[in-house]
Amino acid sequence: MKILLDTANLAEIEEIIQYYPIDGFTTNPTILSRDSSDVPATLRRLMEISGGKMEIHVQVTAAESEGMLAQAKALDKFVGKGFHIKIPVTPEGIRAMTLCKKAGIRVTATSIFTPMQALLAAKAGADYVAPYVNSIDNMQCDGPGVVSEILTLFENFGYPTKMLAAGFDSVSQVLGVALAGAHTVTVTASIMHKLLFHPHTDLAVGNFAADWKAKFGAQSVSDLLK
Repeated sequence: MKILLDTANLAEIEEIIQYYPIDGFTTNPTILSRDSSDVPATLRRLMEISGGKMEIHVQVTAAESEGMLAQAKALDKFVGKGFHIKIPVTPEGIRAMTLCKKAGIRVTATSIFTPMQALLAAKAGADYVAPYVNSIDNMQCDGPGVVSEILTLFENFGYPTKMLAAGFDSVSQVLGVALAGAHTVTVTASIMHKLLFHPHTDLAVGNFAADWKAKFGAQSVSDLLK
């Protein structure tokens, strides 16, 4: 499963990539307006980090399909390898997805809340669909369950579209979509840290260190080999 980082905060990104195996980045208009005062510079830094080996997802701001296509072409030319244009599943968005695929641009269908929205996006040629897991949960529905239903539809009808589950608020939600078979998830820096943390891991590491120090003091295991 690929793990993308859902942020444009360069300080967060620089910290995360020092420790965690990240496969790319996702943004949207809210994220970029919150995290970046210079969008081209932010995208260039993501491109530098990616080195052409990671995915970079950027969303349209236009509301009409022709405007979406124009923005997709401009962003695809700017970002290059690994770029995916994010397009919401509105009627104009579905049309734009078809146009983008004809232009050879990879598409991530976003703002998805139902399996049927995902199915229509797949029929329009979307490479990814991105349902908002926590938002679906908050509507008293089952976010991971919707992910599972979407994947079942794709399998039933042979669509190559992949799952990019998004909008998480807990580790259990990430686990739920992973068990459902999501190909990719995108998470915030906070969720990324929580995926690894467990208090008993820290306790075990502390106990190992204390036991070693009680026996060997400040000597390390490599010191004993000299």
